[in-house]
Amino acid sequence: MTKGGLYIPMPEHVDMFCSKPQYVQCHQYLRGCELLKETARKYGFIVEGGRRKYRRVSDRTTLTLSACDSSRNFLELLDDNAFTVDLSLGGLRLQSNKEIQKDSLVSFQFSPDFSIPNLSGMGEVKWCEPVADSDNFQAGVAFADFELTQAIGSHLGLPMM
Repeated sequence: MTKGGLYIPMPEHVDMFCSKPQYVQCHQYLRGCELLKETARKYGFIVEGGRRKYRRVSDRTTLTLSACDSSRNFLELLDDNAFTVDLSLGGLRLQSNKEIQKDSLVSFQFSPDFSIPNLSGMGEVKWCEPVADSDNFQAGVAFADFELTQAIGSHLGLPMM
């Protein structure tokens, strides 16, 4: 254990948590989530009350968007020219020329000019709607993992990410 600094897990810890779906029960993972929430609340990235949990920040970045299964296996390329409309610690709103099925899983890769080059992630499509006077669609995607939340927090300027 540590008091500040770097935590290096023992092999037993890695076997029990780090390489298994039980990582969400890991005390280090849970502490990291709590630290992120504390910092995000302090800097106004968490919205108190209302429908949204996290504040949205306008951000336009090109994405490559693919359909994937629950094991994160690539199924098909959906759009290699999608882009973000806004970002939050919980997900992103994107615009694409493809309609994406609600509750489906998508993987995405940010363009090389993103602040974290070629950052990729996975998320669940929460909604998808046509854009007025356009052949495009906008969709809301909830992030699937904490590492992506940390990376987006860093991109948005949240300290201690």
